[in-house]
Amino acid sequence: MGNIKNYNFNKLDLKLSNSDYWDFFLGNDEGEPDCSPLAFGTCQVVWYDFNNPLIYGNTTEDIYSLVYWDKAVNTGYTLNTIGLTGIDNGRITFEKGLDPTNPELLDALTGSTLIIPQNDMRLNLHRVTGTTGNFSYETNIISNPVVGDTLELKGGFYQGFYKIDGETYEVLPTRVDNAWSAEFWLKRENLQTQNNILNNTYPNNKGFFFYMGTRAENKFWNIWEGADTGCTAACIADTGCTDVVSTFCTIPKESEISIVGDYGLAIPLDPPQTEIDLITNGFLIYGRAHDGRPEKLTQLEGTVLYMSATTGTTSGSCNVCRVCNENHDGLGTQTVCTYDGNGIAVLKTSEVLTNNTNPFLIYGRATKFGISHCSCSACNGPSDNLGNETVCSFSGRTSPQTEVDYKADIIDNALGFRIKDDGSIGYRLLTVTGHCETNQYGEKVYVSGVTVEEKYSEPNMVSLDEWSYVVIRFVTNYEDPCELKVSKPRKGKLMIYVNGFLKFIEDEFDELVARRLHEYKLKQVGVPFNFSLGGGSQGLVESQTFDGLDPNDRGLPIEENFAGTFIGQISQFKFNICDLSLCKLRNQYNSDLPRYS
Repeated sequence: MGNIKNYNFNKLDLKLSNSDYWDFFLGNDEGEPDCSPLAFGTCQVVWYDFNNPLIYGNTTEDIYSLVYWDKAVNTGYTLNTIGLTGIDNGRITFEKGLDPTNPELLDALTGSTLIIPQNDMRLNLHRVTGTTGNFSYETNIISNPVVGDTLELKGGFYQGFYKIDGETYEVLPTRVDNAWSAEFWLKRENLQTQNNILNNTYPNNKGFFFYMGTRAENKFWNIWEGADTGCTAACIADTGCTDVVSTFCTIPKESEISIVGDYGLAIPLDPPQTEIDLITNGFLIYGRAHDGRPEKLTQLEGTVLYMSATTGTTSGSCNVCRVCNENHDGLGTQTVCTYDGNGIAVLKTSEVLTNNTNPFLIYGRATKFGISHCSCSACNGPSDNLGNETVCSFSGRTSPQTEVDYKADIIDNALGFRIKDDGSIGYRLLTVTGHCETNQYGEKVYVSGVTVEEKYSEPNMVSLDEWSYVVIRFVTNYEDPCELKVSKPRKGKLMIYVNGFLKFIEDEFDELVARRLHEYKLKQVGVPFNFSLGGGSQGLVESQTFDGLDPNDRGLPIEENFAGTFIGQISQFKFNICDLSLCKLRNQYNSDLPRYS
């Protein structure tokens, strides 16, 4: 040091770079670094220890966290539409009976209820199973004389949701102020498994031990009429059928079922997508239009209705709209005497552009004729094909959607962490890429698509047949709770540690902001805001809907890229919503090490 001063090197400018690996920490004001454990509730919000009997429900089918988030909200819920989606991952079960019309399936889809007790703030995960019989999902609780009870995974895993769209139920935050981390004590093994596990069908998905995001695409993205489009036993079949080609059918069909939504409006299961808006703008409310809306439904929200129960129109009435006898939405129907001030609930459906004709050339000198104001018949005009239309005869510029873009829900909303057979560890994310192409009108349009982004460490980072302490750590810039509600996803640093040492780092990693599906809330219960422990996610590989399996639900991106599981044992899992510094991480590792040595 004296030589530095003697040669005038007494003004040192040092910068600590975090771009590479290091194995030390600095203390503030010559003090010791803070290596104390994370606080329960404020930082550590999930903890499963499979040696602790308090995590189990009545059976090992359900596990419950030993800690909970101190800002969690749960006022108690009865989820009447859980059967629509919960049947897919085994939370709702059914047994196919001998009746070919499958009343058991219909009852499971439309008559199942999940009750969440009030003030239970613990994250609940349920053991995944299937309904098709095509796959095995074996899990076992086994005992070790040193480690204690552990979860053995031989094709199965656990899965659960921490937030319900449209409700106050939220036991984990969807965003954190600046960091989150996940801790695992796991042992990678070559266990003998059955031949029909997910890994055998999707070998490139083997090794997923943690997944977060949405567990599947929107299963109601397309119209599914079912199996009886040909010759089907005991269901409606085409005239002239002689050979039975399918014995799996359900009456009624998906297209014949609706559920009661907000304000008593009927929500169909099939596309198009529907949302309900409450209009309070007086300019849209007051007018001379005739209110041709059906009467509001009186059943409880979430009640499943067959088509005959959803009709509320008066036979023979005429409603003022661009096509005669089409129900008006109720806007422009009120006066100062009739309006109650509470707004008008309007059911909005997604439509697609189907008529590119210039509207200025459509309406003109044509006249409507017909003796009834309810009869919109042909129109007369100068026969120049211009200006021959009226509001009654014009076919319109849009039509209801017959398919929903399921890709919009999963982009940057499906993230999994995986240990490959060579011992490397990393992540896989579904994101979006785009390109320009020429459409049928010669216009350049932007086309987006789902792409897979994945990166891994060097091989041999996680040993075989040894307990390993694996930590995933994401750190980004701080934002307060108000900013988090409006700000875009941030860039941060993703780090993965094994036994206290940094083994993988990604400097520019996009923050995962879990979000709902673009679908009505009662049709997506339990699908978004998902955690999977010990596996990735099935997607719609096990999806059951009316008339069984929709073949168009198979092979979608989540199934193709995340339908796989970890093979081995998991002893503990913790999830933290604050930064788990290297010092705290090392301290936790050393504290647990005697149990796993």
